[in-house]
Amino acid sequence: MTVFTKRPDRRFSTWAVITMAALAIGFAFPDSAAAGRLSTERSLSKTKHGYQIVKGHARAGKRSQRFEVRPGDCGRDPGWSDCDNNRERSEVKLKKNIRVGSEWWIGFSIYLPKDFQSSPRVKTSLGQIHQRGGPTGSAGGLPSFPPLLQMDAIGNQWQACVHVLSGSASNVRDVCAHYNLASLNQMRGRWTDVEIHIRATPGNPLLEVYVNGARKLQSNQFLRFVPKEFYVKYGIYRSFVSRHGGPMPTQVAFFDEVRMGKTRDSIAIDGRKPVD
Repeated sequence: MTVFTKRPDRRFSTWAVITMAALAIGFAFPDSAAAGRLSTERSLSKTKHGYQIVKGHARAGKRSQRFEVRPGDCGRDPGWSDCDNNRERSEVKLKKNIRVGSEWWIGFSIYLPKDFQSSPRVKTSLGQIHQRGGPTGSAGGLPSFPPLLQMDAIGNQWQACVHVLSGSASNVRDVCAHYNLASLNQMRGRWTDVEIHIRATPGNPLLEVYVNGARKLQSNQFLRFVPKEFYVKYGIYRSFVSRHGGPMPTQVAFFDEVRMGKTRDSIAIDGRKPVD
């Protein structure tokens, strides 16, 4: 998982079994990865409406990835239950992981419909970098496996949380360092381009986030606990949904041109070679 001021166009996904009915409404349901797409897997959510490849609405090329979460859209697997932990989501995970000691750029474009609603009390993550084999703790009385980065819509803001961890690896203290990325008013009804730069090198880490070409975040406050690796998730994920005070609104977001590479140029949007 970037309107760079004036750089080329960009990025990614999983691809589709297309039925005649799906063609009629412009939808294709994901199956295997198409050429040019990064390989992904769905995370917990299995609803058909939760993840689709759609035609006719894209940052570049002809297709994009559409995510939708409705009230009560929670899933479970053998190791975790969103339903039991006050969460709802539809996300995918990139199968390509980020090893400790490596350096990567991740790019994607996100489109929020004009009627996208957020909550003033519940964070909706629209992109995350997680840790595998990292420290554990609790949050709100529930088990917590702190990620490195979350990019959350709350109120009228899209803000980044860099998880600054301290304490012990089995009972970690987790404090968010917040960075404003954009207002939701700026994002509704248009594509927003994002670039993430991560240098996962102990002793010399670096995390940067650029939105539409402007750097919005620069931090080296991570890798205090060295995990086995990092991995990227994107889509719609909302936690502690009961804080909204009623059912959360249905939320829809489109992602396109998801790329991952060793340099910033390698993730630039290129309309001549879209990730379709």
